[in-house]
Amino acid sequence: MEDVSGRIFDGRELIETDGKTFADCTFNSATLVYRGGEHPTFERCGFGADVSWHFLGPALKTIQFLQRIANDQGGEHFIAALFEKGKFFADEPAGA
Repeated sequence: MEDVSGRIFDGRELIETDGKTFADCTFNSATLVYRGGEHPTFERCGFGADVSWHFLGPALKTIQFLQRIANDQGGEHFIAALFEKGKFFADEPAGA
């Protein structure tokens, strides 16, 4: 993983996040890009109101899939259970 430490992002930058660890960074004005690769890590970082996320590739496809489920009848219950606080998924399905 690439380490990024102590940076202040102010210039409406596009910041690639896959495979990076951000520590003690401040994001005031930026677009964070996630493409579905290795998860980024944020430690002791601050995020201003003018920060947004942009998803591309496999990450975008996953977001679109979840949006379709959420818009189906009963889908909101599935989505709520999926994102229940403290719930995490492993790389392998249970029983595989």
